[in-house]
Amino acid sequence: IELAERLISLAPVTMKRAYFVNSGSEANDTAIKLDWYYQAAKGRPNKVKIIGRERGYHGSTIASVSVSGKPDMHADFALPLPMMRHTEYPHYYRRHENGESEEACSTRMADALEALILEEGPDTVAAFFAEPVMAAGGAIVPPKTYFDKVQGVLKKYDVLFVADEVVCGFGRTGNWWGTQTFNLQPDMITCAKALS
Repeated sequence: IELAERLISLAPVTMKRAYFVNSGSEANDTAIKLDWYYQAAKGRPNKVKIIGRERGYHGSTIASVSVSGKPDMHADFALPLPMMRHTEYPHYYRRHENGESEEACSTRMADALEALILEEGPDTVAAFFAEPVMAAGGAIVPPKTYFDKVQGVLKKYDVLFVADEVVCGFGRTGNWWGTQTFNLQPDMITCAKALS
């Protein structure tokens, strides 16, 4: 209990509970289950789709690798699970259009996320997973205003935001949390590695 209280006191946003598992993969797997549980408890049992990002990595359990946007990890395993979706990854250098500013690129990516939510049906989308800085996808720092715009879309459609801090947490972005570095307001945070 004391360790949980200390972890909660370190959280960059108000958190009420800490739940311990064995790894970052299991932390993200548990977050997926908690997203589903929350939506069902709110009377929205059809909100089961989880959106990750292309090239994102969230672990190696069946659910966490499914929300990961790495087709090489899905191959030969009949993955991703059918309720997982993926949107663009925020790599300005590789993904911007000619003459597009970072802010305009961020707007386009937030618009793509919104289009995906609308295509799937907002009443079916439970949560969005994102690492503050994408790690396995190539240490990708998001373009300016990316998370501000994405969080606006998530709030508009009542989609939970899970910040995967497994790689970014515990000082790796210059603050205790990547959530602080990018001014995020997640509904849930997962962490590992430096915790142990």
